[in-house]
Amino acid sequence: MKKGIITLVIVAVIIIFGIGGCSYWYFTDTASGVRTVKNVQSETSNGIEREITVYNADGKAIMHFKGKFDISHSSRSLQYIDQQNMKHNIYFGDNTTVIVNELK
Repeated sequence: MKKGIITLVIVAVIIIFGIGGCSYWYFTDTASGVRTVKNVQSETSNGIEREITVYNADGKAIMHFKGKFDISHSSRSLQYIDQQNMKHNIYFGDNTTVIVNELK
């Protein structure tokens, strides 16, 4: 009975260290894992220090912000929350860009 418990504990420790090692590798050495860590950091600290610049079709900057932002995006838009907790949406068309800023 004692030998079975010792074997079970050893196997459990090996499994725990294996999962921990795999998790460490995933979150530090893979692009997907690093993105996951950055997403969690952004969610838990109300954003990450970033610089946002929006350009028109001619390549001229039409909007520029620096600060701490939490960003999400879809295929044709970018959404972010600024340091004053205001939401901004930028929609990209073929030849147009529409910027929608939340007002207090």
